Amino acid sequence: MRPLVIAFALGATAVAILASVVGFALGVAAQAGDWASFRVAAGPVVFISFERSARATTTSFGAGLPLLALAGGALNALGAGVLSRHRG
Repeated sequence: MRPLVIAFALGATAVAILASVVGFALGVAAQAGDWASFRVAAGPVVFISFERSARATTTSFGAGLPLLALAGGALNALGAGVLSRHRG
């Protein structure tokens, strides 16, 4: 059980860091490239939103990023479980 918890924690952390870095890079590229406002979402769950107005630009991380990290951790734990069963 402990290896699965460790795999889950490491997977969730890795996905959270990766998603944050990609979000920051997307926000910087959107501001530098004069992009219009946009949202990256899956239905009602927003991952990142970029809004441009006449006076300011805003980049926001939504509730989807922690959900994405949890999904990544679960997939990593699932993979670790499958590999441990095949090894014996």
